Amino acid sequence: MQHYNDVFDNLLQEFRDRVAVDTLVVVHRIWEDLTPKVDDLRESFSKYMLSHQPHILHAGDAVDLNSMPYARGAGLNMQQLCLEGTRENLLEEISDWINNVEKDASRIFWLHGSAGTGKSSIAHTIAHRFLQLERLGSCFSFDRSRMAERRHEKVFSTIARDLANHDMSLRRQLAAVIRDNDALKNTTDILQQWEELIMKPVGTFSGAIMGPIVIIIDALDESGDTDSRRVLLRILANTESRITDLPPNIRILLTSRDLPDIAVAFKGRMHIREKSLDSIPPDSTERDILRYVSDELSLVDFGIPSQEVFASLARSSGQIFEWARLACAYIRGDNDAGSGMEPQERFDAIINHSKTDHVPFLDGMYKFTLEAIYPKDQPQGQRDLRLKAFKSVMAQILGTREPLSLGSLTSMRSHFKNLAEIDIRTIVAPLAALLSGTTEPTTEPSVPLRFFHVSFADFLTDRNRSGEFSIHVHLIHNDLAFASLAIMMEKLRFNICDLPSSYLPNSAIHDLDNRIKECIPPELAYSCRFWMEHVRQAPFNPPLAAEVRAFVNNERLLFWFEVLSLLKLINTCAGSLSSLIQWAMVCRMNDLLHRIYILTWTTGSPMQSIRTSPTRQRMPKDSFVRLVAQFLQAPLTCTCLRYHFRRRKHILPSLQTSFMDCRKLSLDTEQRGRRFRVRYMGTLGL
Repeated sequence: MQHYNDVFDNLLQEFRDRVAVDTLVVVHRIWEDLTPKVDDLRESFSKYMLSHQPHILHAGDAVDLNSMPYARGAGLNMQQLCLEGTRENLLEEISDWINNVEKDASRIFWLHGSAGTGKSSIAHTIAHRFLQLERLGSCFSFDRSRMAERRHEKVFSTIARDLANHDMSLRRQLAAVIRDNDALKNTTDILQQWEELIMKPVGTFSGAIMGPIVIIIDALDESGDTDSRRVLLRILANTESRITDLPPNIRILLTSRDLPDIAVAFKGRMHIREKSLDSIPPDSTERDILRYVSDELSLVDFGIPSQEVFASLARSSGQIFEWARLACAYIRGDNDAGSGMEPQERFDAIINHSKTDHVPFLDGMYKFTLEAIYPKDQPQGQRDLRLKAFKSVMAQILGTREPLSLGSLTSMRSHFKNLAEIDIRTIVAPLAALLSGTTEPTTEPSVPLRFFHVSFADFLTDRNRSGEFSIHVHLIHNDLAFASLAIMMEKLRFNICDLPSSYLPNSAIHDLDNRIKECIPPELAYSCRFWMEHVRQAPFNPPLAAEVRAFVNNERLLFWFEVLSLLKLINTCAGSLSSLIQWAMVCRMNDLLHRIYILTWTTGSPMQSIRTSPTRQRMPKDSFVRLVAQFLQAPLTCTCLRYHFRRRKHILPSLQTSFMDCRKLSLDTEQRGRRFRVRYMGTLGL
């Protein structure tokens, strides 16, 4: 009887345990279904309260992270996906690694290889695959042509915002971290970003993030120079950054060329798994390229069995997809490349060139493409003129700090001092295989003109590789400086966006983005941001100095501040004017120094600059103009001396006379400044 009772008790306990487990599972599943709806309701309620009762609800509770720096255009690019059926083994290997959430698995997968081998295509294909599975945490792509955006300073703030969009609990935690902390919200210190915006929020909710999550950082080698990515490499490579403390289900996929500093940082690290595309068996890559060229040239009639052509191209590619892409574009006759020749003749020309030209595969294809556009059998004088125009346009594209559209480039070239008459469209039209944006569709007039592959820019700027096609970028900055100043003098005007009231901050104008798009053309926005960069890099010459002097002495200097404020870039004017002061000192332009009334705006303490003042960075444009107008009373010695020369007092004796003259000039202009403020602020309605 006792044995029977014991067995019965055990069975009863097992039944109770099973019921408890089943209940827990059911409750968990119900909670998973309800959580998104509850979060959506909570967020909707918070936004409603913010808009109707802002005094009751703290703004941070709305979990609005839009004020954090975010790298626009750095995400998934659907045009870079691998062709279906290619790179299958490698894609499967990476997917299996991401799905393995064991704690002893490597946290980072580093995929590296030579230029043109398809690293970015693999990264974006993985991003697309896991986006469909709702497992993509973030996809962040560096781009050398957009280095002016300083993406390396926004990498972890961007990834943090992407992760927050993936999980509402994480989003609330991130909002709590940055609430009332403008310094953290806008910091460019990526080590602090990593610790506070990634590790702290993710660590708090590590158990709540279910399933594998992949973060992709593509083209790490294009993040800048070795100095700009030193800290980023240290975070990713060193265990001191506690990267191994990330939840085991979070994986980071990196792609880059095998540059020395990246290789030294990553190789031999236990938490980094590396894979070289150069180590993949050639037969496998050749099969993928064969599939690619077969798809690209499927509609071309060669007059011979197509498979023979495709196989020959795959064998000649050197396992470089970019070579295959350019070869297909040439054979198809894109943009009249090889005009007057049949596809079979173009194919023969490529194969014969690859056999005789003993240079790296990609360089050989670049030379072949350019020689087809600028044939050597052309009359020498005509060819020289065409090459001169080509080099000038390529230098303009390479010299601009960020990509501009064809229309904006044309607008700037019209103000060049040299070769202003060149029609950019006729130069770039035959280069459609090398450049994107060569034809501007009417629906998108601002498509930027950029290189399809960064290796072409490297090729053009290396004389040993490009020979007669080499570009000297430094020579174009003089023309870009003239163009930027001319565009600002021509297009800057008072209240450029025709705002209805000067009392409203920018954030209160609901259609401000549309007004900016309509009233501030891209070439003007570019000139306002980078005019001083080009002045600083151009060799000094009296005509350029006269243009700078004319701009600084003109009321358009105030309109420049206004545009920067509208573009939310007012914090950059301190650096621009600091560079201008250095340039004016080196060039001994004391009269220009007399007229720089503002280098930074101080808030209470003379040492606190606009560069570090969140208040000034959020300031409505008319409020800033008011401060600029008031600043006419302040002598230059109270601003430039304190800010620019505070660590170099030994310079002051040689400039004492100039600055005393400047002080007298400032005092003399006090009465004139009062009259200016009455006129200018009255026009603003202030």
